[in-house]
Amino acid sequence: MTFKGCMKRTCYITTSFFAIILFLIFIVVPIVFRYSPSLQRGMIFLNYVRRPFNVNYSQPEVYGLRGTRNFYINTNDNMTLGVWHVLPRNLLDKYEKDKSNYEQLLSHGEPIVIYMHGNSGTRANEHRVQLYHVLRNINCHVLAVDYRSYADSTDVEVSELGVVTDAMEMFKWTHKRANGTPIFGWGHSLGTGIGSHAYSLLEKEDIYPNGLILEAPFTKMSDEIREYPLTKIHRMLPWFEFFIIEPVQENNIIFDTEKHLMDTKMSILILHAKDDIVIPYTLGEKLYNHILKTRVNATTELVLYDAHLKFGHKFICKDKELGNRIRKFIDDSINNAPQ
Repeated sequence: MTFKGCMKRTCYITTSFFAIILFLIFIVVPIVFRYSPSLQRGMIFLNYVRRPFNVNYSQPEVYGLRGTRNFYINTNDNMTLGVWHVLPRNLLDKYEKDKSNYEQLLSHGEPIVIYMHGNSGTRANEHRVQLYHVLRNINCHVLAVDYRSYADSTDVEVSELGVVTDAMEMFKWTHKRANGTPIFGWGHSLGTGIGSHAYSLLEKEDIYPNGLILEAPFTKMSDEIREYPLTKIHRMLPWFEFFIIEPVQENNIIFDTEKHLMDTKMSILILHAKDDIVIPYTLGEKLYNHILKTRVNATTELVLYDAHLKFGHKFICKDKELGNRIRKFIDDSINNAPQ
């Protein structure tokens, strides 16, 4: 074969290779995504990603958490949820080793923060544990829950309704034992959509959380999908909405935080880093402006972190002033609560 013939053959093979790749990316992937509800759920919830691996949830001290009790609650729809209860700093010395008293200590008076994590991983992830330490050091109880299908909780098909139900059940379990002690929710990433949906439903049942902290929130799931880096190459396609957005909505994965927080009474604090590439801070800003306009006589605050701090999507917990900021929000929410 001549040199010219070899070049033609090489060009043909290269062109064919790239054509196949483009066909897979822009045609096959969207089609498979649209007609596979399980794939949609898997990519959004990432509940199958369980890092760190081989976690022994019964020994939270292995992950740097002394004074922490591992336990399980049962929901009304027969799910079992794994939970860590992290004691406040001021109760550690006296009660650390007597875990039979932990549940009773929820009514001791220190504020309680229920942590609702984002997609992937478990309550044992490093950045989550770092946040528990921040909250412990401002003398808050922390209850970190794994929703159904995550970690050691009941392994079932995941859905928005399911994880929202779990967040509501965790709050109600806590509320029954708190005896009037203030209870706050903290949602991160997908957990902001879960917490917002769950806590808005609680208010409709006349159960009122004292406040909700939203770390790296979005307005609604469809907006987040449009902004997500991995969908960038598909957004220019005329069939993007049909193949990517609409099937997720038809699969009842909505997480419309803008809608859920309208008319709510609880105090809300939004935290977002400007260098967050997973959920752009502009969505957090948009959410803030929306609920600021739609809520009457309710506290709504926004804190944006400059990009040079490099907190990204997961490490606002590294803010040295975070503890003071959260404590002030908690105290103000308690002091300004309707009587």
